[in-house]
Amino acid sequence: MDRKDLLRQGMQAATDLRDRLDLDQFGPADPYAAAERLGVTVRFLDTSMEGFYFKQGPGRILLSSLRPVPRRAFTCAHELGHHCFGHGSTIDQLQEDERPDSGKPEEVLANAFAAFFLMPSVGLRGAFARRGWSPATASPLQIFIVACQFGVGYVTLINHLSYTLQGISAARRTELGRWTPQRIRREILDHDYDSFMVVDDQNEAATVDVEKGAAVLLPLGVDAEGTAIEHVRSLDEFDLYRAVRRGIATVTGSSEPFEVRVMPKDYVGPAANRFLEDPDEQD
Repeated sequence: MDRKDLLRQGMQAATDLRDRLDLDQFGPADPYAAAERLGVTVRFLDTSMEGFYFKQGPGRILLSSLRPVPRRAFTCAHELGHHCFGHGSTIDQLQEDERPDSGKPEEVLANAFAAFFLMPSVGLRGAFARRGWSPATASPLQIFIVACQFGVGYVTLINHLSYTLQGISAARRTELGRWTPQRIRREILDHDYDSFMVVDDQNEAATVDVEKGAAVLLPLGVDAEGTAIEHVRSLDEFDLYRAVRRGIATVTGSSEPFEVRVMPKDYVGPAANRFLEDPDEQD
């Protein structure tokens, strides 16, 4: 079976799971919530491996807490792909991106499933069009903002647009690849942060996940209820917040209310508990 057939199978399985879970085919999807609804437990460990899928029983997924938050989400969806395809237990060391010649057929299927489950093609087109942007001409910051909406990494989105959807050229992929989230952050902020998230006024994600210490740029003038994030200062186009403690902040005043969910740095434990507030936590 060639790669195109494997990609089509992955896309169809992702579409089918969204239907099964009563999710639309456009917006962002939470792979942890999807796993929970399928009876698959997800846990974070301080391991250098990317992810583990254990088929025994209802299924278990173990993820590295040492990877960036968007990378963990993609790995969770990848392992969920193994579950949905009925693959055996696996230990995955994922590639940095999804290259055409990477992996066995089972890995291509799981990668395709993860990409289309987290970044449905119609949803991506809508996200760019709604903002008046095009993947072919969008700036690195604009690409990063769309990646943040879908809860994936900057490189992950670029390679999905290039390798899977064939929506940008190899030259465009190389051009965008010269940038990193760290370089994008330095263009906007004069202070170093552990990680970086941008949510604009066209956001359609119901939740935004970050670790304690992250910089979070939100639309100007929104209200953030809760103690998980604190306002730092206003910029030209965004309000800068910092994730200061474990918990959930509800943000209103933008297009739709959403939650910023803060987990501890390098959290170890059940995925379902990562945002539970700790009454004894200090700043």
